[in-house]
Amino acid sequence: MAGVRLRPLAGVDHDSFTRTRQQTRTWSSLLASLAVHGGLLVAACWIVFCSPTSRPREEGPSVFVTASGSTAAGSAEHALKARPKANFQPRQRLAVNNTNASISLPSLPPVSGALAGPAGGAKGLASASNGAGKGMGFGGAHGTAKHFVGKPVMGATIRAQHVAVYLDCSGSMKPYLERVTAEIRKQYPDADVFLFDGARIVAVEDQIVYGRTFRGEAPRLTEAPSQTVESALTPAGRQLLARLRLPCEKGSLGAWVDRLLVEKYDALVVFSDFQDGIRVYDEKRKGHPSLIYSDSAYRQVGRTLPDGRWQEQWLQAFRQAEQGKGPRLYLFSIQGEPQGFLQRCVEASGGASINVRWLRAGRRAP
Repeated sequence: MAGVRLRPLAGVDHDSFTRTRQQTRTWSSLLASLAVHGGLLVAACWIVFCSPTSRPREEGPSVFVTASGSTAAGSAEHALKARPKANFQPRQRLAVNNTNASISLPSLPPVSGALAGPAGGAKGLASASNGAGKGMGFGGAHGTAKHFVGKPVMGATIRAQHVAVYLDCSGSMKPYLERVTAEIRKQYPDADVFLFDGARIVAVEDQIVYGRTFRGEAPRLTEAPSQTVESALTPAGRQLLARLRLPCEKGSLGAWVDRLLVEKYDALVVFSDFQDGIRVYDEKRKGHPSLIYSDSAYRQVGRTLPDGRWQEQWLQAFRQAEQGKGPRLYLFSIQGEPQGFLQRCVEASGGASINVRWLRAGRRAP
C-alpha cells in the first residue's frame, strides 16, 4: 500500500466534518463537569444539613482557689466568680472657707472576728476579698473620739468646734466680761455666750434645781434677769436661750450645765470667781427643803458633799467626751479654785481648769 495517495472524495467537505466533531466533544465535557460539581455541591449540603449538631459544652474556669487563699490543692475549693463592677462615682472635694472650721471624720465600724486583733487587718483574708488578693487591711486606730485641733484661749487649749460659754455676770465679775468675751471670740467667733447671775449649783437630794428632770419644790434662791445679748448668739443659741432663760435665772450654773449636757456642744466654758459654791437641800418635809450642805464662801454647812444621782449623771456624761459623745469642761477662775466636784468633772472630760488672776492687773493673756 506504500506510495498510494488517498484522494478526497468528491463533494465531501472535510473541514466542516472536523469542526462538528470538536464542538460535540466540548459540549460533552462541559456537561460532565457541571454534573460532577453539582453532585459534589448536593452531597456537601446534605452532609451539613442532615448531620446531628450538639451545643458546645460550657466549661467552667480552670482556676480554683482553696480556702487557705492559694492555688494549691486543698480540702475546700470553689470556683471564682466574676465580681460585679460597681457604678463609677466621681470623687468629690470638700472645700472650707472658714479658717476656724474643722472637719470630723466618721469612725470606722467595730471589727470582729479574725480582723479584731492588735494587728488589725494587716494580714487580711484572701477569701473575704473575692479573689482580689491579700492585704485587705484596716487602719490601726481605735475608738470613735472626735479629734479637734486645739486653740489657745486665756492659757488653756480648747479642743472643740461648737462652744457654749457661761459668764457669771454678778457685780464683782462685770469689769472682766467684755475682755473675756473678746478673748473667746478670737478663736471661736461663733461661740454661744450666755450671761447669768452667779455660779450656783443647787440640788434637792438627787435632782438639780431647775435641771432637766426637776419636778420638786425649789428652795428660795436669789434671782436676777439674764444679761445675754441675744443678737450675738447663733440661730441654735437663740432657740436654746428661749428654753434656758427662766430655769437658769432661777437655778444659775447648775441648771445651765445640767441642761447643756444633752445639747450639741463640744465644750462648756465657765468664767466665774466660784464663790457661790454647791448647795444641797434635804426634802424630808415636803415643800420645806432644808439646807444640809454648802461650800459657799458666804455660808458653809456640813463637811462632805452628800452623794446624789445627779453627780454620777454629770460624771458619766463628761466621760463620754473622749468618745466624742459629750462635752469637755473648761473652768476659768478669777479668784479661788473651783469646787472639788467641778474639778472631778474637768478631769473626767479631759478639759482644763485655769486661774486667770492676771485679768485683774490688766495684763495680756499668756
